[in-house]
Amino acid sequence: MPSDQTALGGQRAGRELPAVRHVWRRLCLLAVFAMAMGLLEAICVIYLRRLLPVAGWAAAAHTPSLERLHIEIIREACTLLMLVAVAWLGGINWRSRCACFFYAFGLWDILYYAGLKWLAHWPASWLEWDCLFLIPKPWHGPVLAPVLLSAYFAGACVLIHAWELRGRTAWLSLRLVAGQLAACALWYWSFVKDAEAIRLHGYAQVSYSWTLLVAGLLVSLVAFWWSFRSQQTQPAPSP
Repeated sequence: MPSDQTALGGQRAGRELPAVRHVWRRLCLLAVFAMAMGLLEAICVIYLRRLLPVAGWAAAAHTPSLERLHIEIIREACTLLMLVAVAWLGGINWRSRCACFFYAFGLWDILYYAGLKWLAHWPASWLEWDCLFLIPKPWHGPVLAPVLLSAYFAGACVLIHAWELRGRTAWLSLRLVAGQLAACALWYWSFVKDAEAIRLHGYAQVSYSWTLLVAGLLVSLVAFWWSFRSQQTQPAPSP
């Protein structure tokens, strides 16, 4: 006959299974929302560029005019607020809500560019430059760069949820947060360092710093690995 401890373990596993399914179901629904939102935003941008015509998509890569700048900043701010709201609903605590935001952000951004490629046949190459973001100042870079970072965001946040389900609620340690902030600073600088030159002369005289992007990825991955290793030696909290 099974021992009392085995029976308790089976009961606990029975209670945890629906909770695990519930979390993954919410992530799937969040993915559906983020991907639909990305595709919808791609359609909105196509309409905007037809209503406010420019000499081809490449010309739109420059910082928009003052009038368009105001519209675009409002649109981007609304996009961020929508992602924050759905992440708040999708998470159960501050860690999972933060993870949900970056998960949704990553999928939204990937589907945004995939939607432009599908519906407008732009960019012609994933190395083509674009004005990526305007808050707090214009970001510029090859389309592939934000797509790679978005894939990292989505994948890392799935790992955070998986770790959270194992009861490792202290996984977002100081070293992990510091590593991600340092990586974000490197990525941000890679996108804004040539903003003034691009505003004046376009993309002809600039080159993207893939070194900064790769350095940021290495810093972030090392921070993840370091936190993961340190958590292996700590016991999971009692139920």
